[in-house]
Amino acid sequence: MLLELKPALKLTYKLRLTPQMRLSLNLLQLPLTKLKEYIKQEIEKNPLLELADSQPVPSKEKSDDSAAGLEGRQLGDEKPWSEEDEEKKRYKESLVTKLPTLQEHLLGQLRLLTNTDKELVIGELIIGNTNHDGYLMISIEDIAKSAKATLSKTKEVLSLIQTFDPLGVAARNLRECLLLQLKAKGKESSLEGKIVDKYLPFLEKKRLNYIAKKLFTKDQKVSVAKIRQAIKEIAKLEPKPGRSFDTEKAIKLIPDAMLRKNKGKYEIILNTSQLPRITLNDKYKKMIKQKNTPRDAKEYLRERLRAARSLINAVDKRKETLQKVIKEIFYIQKDFLDNGAAHLKPMSLIGIANKIGKNKSTVSRAITNKYIATPQGIFELRYFLNSGIKQKNGEFLSSKSVKSKIKDLIKNESKKKPLTDQQIIERLKHKGVSISRRTITKYRNQLKILSSKSRRE
Repeated sequence: MLLELKPALKLTYKLRLTPQMRLSLNLLQLPLTKLKEYIKQEIEKNPLLELADSQPVPSKEKSDDSAAGLEGRQLGDEKPWSEEDEEKKRYKESLVTKLPTLQEHLLGQLRLLTNTDKELVIGELIIGNTNHDGYLMISIEDIAKSAKATLSKTKEVLSLIQTFDPLGVAARNLRECLLLQLKAKGKESSLEGKIVDKYLPFLEKKRLNYIAKKLFTKDQKVSVAKIRQAIKEIAKLEPKPGRSFDTEKAIKLIPDAMLRKNKGKYEIILNTSQLPRITLNDKYKKMIKQKNTPRDAKEYLRERLRAARSLINAVDKRKETLQKVIKEIFYIQKDFLDNGAAHLKPMSLIGIANKIGKNKSTVSRAITNKYIATPQGIFELRYFLNSGIKQKNGEFLSSKSVKSKIKDLIKNESKKKPLTDQQIIERLKHKGVSISRRTITKYRNQLKILSSKSRRE
């Protein structure tokens, strides 16, 4: 059989993103603080961009929210800012940006306390492989190999760094982290030290009677009451010594928007006060039209003008999309605003996308790393997406709502007779929630709640 190759035509359709669309999507996925930095950098690079004057700019967004009772306004438009206010704001922000990271803080101590270049190299490798929580993430053998140093010298430098501030830093696990803090307080041989050293897994499972029995000797009688007192002291230790330097969390929790109740209705207030207000530079715009402006300069200014307009349009588009997404989320989740997590409704990414006429990936960008301040606290927008459990009446119940109910039941249970998974099923059934035992166990594990046997005190 002969095979014959013939040319064939095939029509395919591909969505080609324009530079403006690409910029809009890139800005949409940025969290507020990253967007703020990006705008500042663009102002420095582009002479056609400048900060708007201190007069408030009226919001272009229309309040067409009769369905959800949610309105769109810009935060910070109520009162004009003076130059003095702007200067104070910039000064405060500069102080925040100058705070040292955990690595910078440790390197400063290392340079003061090491005696040789080899120790400095080893120490820099240890600090460079310490994560934001303060834990060393690779083995001491790998550090020694990378530094071309002996294992004993590497251990010596690690021991030095483990005496640095914050206490417990560069530990390889929770046990070592807590022991380092107890050692610094001269308590490594105390009851707390013994519990952390040998019985930490049993402490996590609340097996206090077992720990007391194991520590009981002829010379030392250890009661459960003493164990409880020791646990209180252990609880004062820091399990994540690096988190006081973790500025990323603080950055993330600056909300992009807030919800405020006004005359029984919720209004959306976009946090535009965090962003520099930008406009076009009139001086350079006029230069484009002037006859005496050199041709090359005109071409450059035209290109910069296009880039400036694209940025302004992309920032406006980000606001518009964020407004639509938030409005749709809280049209569905209004019960959550009034009554909390137990009243969350099932909601999907594609459901929001269909309602607001946007692409699924666009909505995903809009909700990732975006936070909103609500009457129930600050939440990432993605928090409100959750699956549903079908009930006997055909309705769907939010998985987060069920988890909240489980959490509340366990919170209020008897510590001597904790609820079994079967008892939780029965309690939920009385509340009109039908759920399998397998799902209860799965949700309990996701909530990091131990079994009833391990919860018993």
